[in-house]
Amino acid sequence: MSGDCCKLPPVQAEYEPKGSYSEINGFKTYAVGPENAKVAVVSVYDVFGYLPQILQGADLIASQGYKVLMPDFLLGDYTTAEHFAPGNEEKRNAYFSKFPGKVDTQTEPYIKYIQSLKSSNKYDKIISIGYCWGYKVIFNGQKNAKVDALIGCHPSFAAKEDGDNVDVPIALLPSQGEDMDVMNAISKAAESKNPGKNVLKHYPDMPHGWMAARGDLKGGKATDEYVDGYNVVAKFIKSVL
Repeated sequence: MSGDCCKLPPVQAEYEPKGSYSEINGFKTYAVGPENAKVAVVSVYDVFGYLPQILQGADLIASQGYKVLMPDFLLGDYTTAEHFAPGNEEKRNAYFSKFPGKVDTQTEPYIKYIQSLKSSNKYDKIISIGYCWGYKVIFNGQKNAKVDALIGCHPSFAAKEDGDNVDVPIALLPSQGEDMDVMNAISKAAESKNPGKNVLKHYPDMPHGWMAARGDLKGGKATDEYVDGYNVVAKFIKSVL
């Protein structure tokens, strides 16, 4: 895909986020993009929280004229490099064992967050993007949140029936860590409802998390794939408006 199809700004290895933090519907929220934007993109981050790579991704999306909102649904309880240090397997396993439950407990706050945006009548369209566990939150919440499109980046906890539960266009960007049989099944179900409006692009050489905390922005193929992923996202959003 052409890197200039949506004219995203250049990606930077050393990055200063352009947005700011405020409280929206009870959650600390990273917000970036024009105040008069008519499209909101609600982003559910990965388990590392507000790291530079995912904030730069939010800024790239916002550069297209959208308001990107990233609520702190984990309330600061992020994983850290310490969890991955040798000898810390017990801490790491204890942290990640909570996440199937985290998906369930954060779905309702996500729904309420979306409903608060809708009640403001500020936005004509609302789109959600979820990274890692955030994918499952937005797909689980769609029945009640009813956003206009869904985007899943390196999705965690994906199941074939996820596609049966949504009736809006979706984009899926799985990495080498995802089961492509599951991804294909979800995409096929979505395509049966909205033919030609869905996107499935596999990044088999990229590690899980490459569009967020594990993004390598120092140059080379990993950076190129990060840029391509956000171009796919930007083009998909444009196509569903």
